[in-house]
Amino acid sequence: MELSNIEKLLEKYFEGETTISEERELKVYFTRETVPSHLEKYKNLFQFFSEESTIMATQDLKLNTGRKFRYSWIGIAASVALIAGMFLLKPAPTPSEPVDTFEDPEIALQETKKILNMVSQLMNEGKQELVYLNEFENTTKELIK
Repeated sequence: MELSNIEKLLEKYFEGETTISEERELKVYFTRETVPSHLEKYKNLFQFFSEESTIMATQDLKLNTGRKFRYSWIGIAASVALIAGMFLLKPAPTPSEPVDTFEDPEIALQETKKILNMVSQLMNEGKQELVYLNEFENTTKELIK
């Protein structure tokens, strides 16, 4: 085989572009006794590949399938529990009529006044605290001047 052809095949091989037949040619070439000195470093690599390709498995491989069956039952049980939970824990039904409505307009007016009065008292309590803030702001303005 021509030396330039082998060098081209080596370039293709290390770029991952060779076919199986081209790789076979490289293995045959590098298993020979005489290899040029600049290609000697690749000889061990291809000899290793050719030796490893002849090794056959000596033991039968036995797979344990019992564990797979046990784990499938766990998945089925989890699915059943999830579905049962979805149907048994339904949300409470919402009332059809709102609770805060009144049939008599006078009662509705009284309740509205009572609630607005409560809101007004709470707002006034918050407003009383703002007096101290105004005093602080006035003092700050005097100090800045």
